[in-house]
Amino acid sequence: MTGEKIAHYNGLYGDDKALVRHDYLQSELILPRNRLTDWGLKPHLHPNLFQLFFLEAGRAIFHAAATPIELRTPCIVLIPAGAVHGFTFSPQVQGRTLTLAESLMDTILQATPAVLLEVNTLQILADFNAEVRFADLLDLEQSIHTELHSEQPGKQLALNAYFKLLFLKIYRLLHHQQRQEADSSNRALHYFREFQRAIGAAPSGKKIAEFAQELKITPVHLNRICQAVKGKTAQQIVHANTTRKAHNYLIYTSLSVSEIAYALQFADAGYFTRFFRKQTGLSPGAYRAKAYRNEGAVARTL
Repeated sequence: MTGEKIAHYNGLYGDDKALVRHDYLQSELILPRNRLTDWGLKPHLHPNLFQLFFLEAGRAIFHAAATPIELRTPCIVLIPAGAVHGFTFSPQVQGRTLTLAESLMDTILQATPAVLLEVNTLQILADFNAEVRFADLLDLEQSIHTELHSEQPGKQLALNAYFKLLFLKIYRLLHHQQRQEADSSNRALHYFREFQRAIGAAPSGKKIAEFAQELKITPVHLNRICQAVKGKTAQQIVHANTTRKAHNYLIYTSLSVSEIAYALQFADAGYFTRFFRKQTGLSPGAYRAKAYRNEGAVARTL
């Protein structure tokens, strides 16, 4: 987002004069526009309102940080009070918005503070499942809309019940996503450890695609895992492992450079020397000599 002043609206977008009561509640449609260009809501915030955007179809971009996020529909965006947000919509976008006073939300969920704490955060929900479908959540929003504009007895009781069920389903969906992320993280660590074991027994020229094939994943996936776990590419990790082995041979054995190249399964000593210089800035011979000089200097000071 740019450095322009962020608008504050007490009511809905554009309404800075609304008097928000404890029971403030609005439900609106987002309808396709008869126009050729995108439209949207400039970055703004609502000091005392919680909002849900139910986006059914069309393209949408969410502005809540330095980098805009392209939304995948269908999705639901949760926006807590005080959170800066904006949208750019395609003319074909359609959906619904639900806005309620933060104090009303606190009252509805006062008996379940864990649900309130989890739901009252900035979230983009796009990975639905058989237990919590987007259509189910949209049906609840439409039930709230219908009840809101009715004059049936027990109206507030019904609204509270619909909201409790809506927030409960969102809470369960968030927990499902957290479990998936944890499982994904565990799987990534498993693959990374298997990759490390494979590196230890592999010849120096083994390709990343071969490691990936043995792990039954793609090279792209392997690189993503390495970046997530170590912040390095798979190739960088392989090179670091080879360099560490070469260091041990050079410092702790009397093997010649040619013998070390053979032990590490390089094609020849020249190839090994070029590789080692690229990784350390020194040839194997110069690296060994420098280590011996440093060791001698330390010995003389004792």
